[in-house]
Amino acid sequence: MKIKNRKRGFTLIELLVVIGIIAILAGLLLPTLARAKNKSRDTYCLNNLRQLGIALTLYADDYKGRLPIAARLPSQQSSTNGVVSTNALPPIAEVLSNYVGGSSGVFRCLADKAKRFEKEKSSYEWNTLFNNQWLDRPSSKRRRITINWDPVKAPLMYDYDNVHPGKRGLTTKNVIFADGHVAPL
Repeated sequence: MKIKNRKRGFTLIELLVVIGIIAILAGLLLPTLARAKNKSRDTYCLNNLRQLGIALTLYADDYKGRLPIAARLPSQQSSTNGVVSTNALPPIAEVLSNYVGGSSGVFRCLADKAKRFEKEKSSYEWNTLFNNQWLDRPSSKRRRITINWDPVKAPLMYDYDNVHPGKRGLTTKNVIFADGHVAPL
């Protein structure tokens, strides 16, 4: 009795069915993976702001409870009578450099679509209203604006632009508040 040793391969139909199933699964998984990637970028930016909040606290401890003096837009230039002058205040990234171990990466948000980090050396804007103010004082008066200092509501640093997905399809900014918590605004 002779047994034929025949090799059996995939038919074209079987191969197309497998490819179709893989395509359907990929179509279902890709949006989920994109959302997970965006969520990881948001988490990265929140973590950076937390680190900057710690750096601000360390700075205030070294300077008798006062917050740093830094420029809102470090590279902003003003023109007076045809004379261009650059901002005299240093950027917040330069002021806090020693308090973040010299790492510039903590000032970069991965969701920064306007490439602010490349222009300003920080994806986060410093709230100049609190320049040289006491970290724990109840109020501050500047520029005819009275601020009732509630550390839970006092935003120290935040994203330059609304870049993080929020509720109902809107975008938000991440903010570090004076009490150290970070939240979207």
